[in-house]
Amino acid sequence: MLKDYYKILGVDRTASSEQIKKAYYNLAKKYHPDINKKDPKAQKKYQLVAEAYKVIGDLDNRLDYALKLYEEYNREIEISEADWNDIITLTKSVMKKK
Repeated sequence: MLKDYYKILGVDRTASSEQIKKAYYNLAKKYHPDINKKDPKAQKKYQLVAEAYKVIGDLDNRLDYALKLYEEYNREIEISEADWNDIITLTKSVMKKK
């Protein structure tokens, strides 16, 4: 099962690149190992936040991730090809608003 990077960053799947970036910076500051030296869980959260941003903070990676999500969830629910095309179009338009 794929990690839900949108949930990790606390943003909607339709979030703009600016919203994703802002969420990442806020969480990175919150969980940074230099700030939380005595909390080993903070370092793991920091790494997870960085991983999430690496995937959905970049348009190409975000589209690849969207395809993987589609493949995973398509097994559970039926999404028509037209709906899937709408999802891809929306993702591209949101990311172009950088």
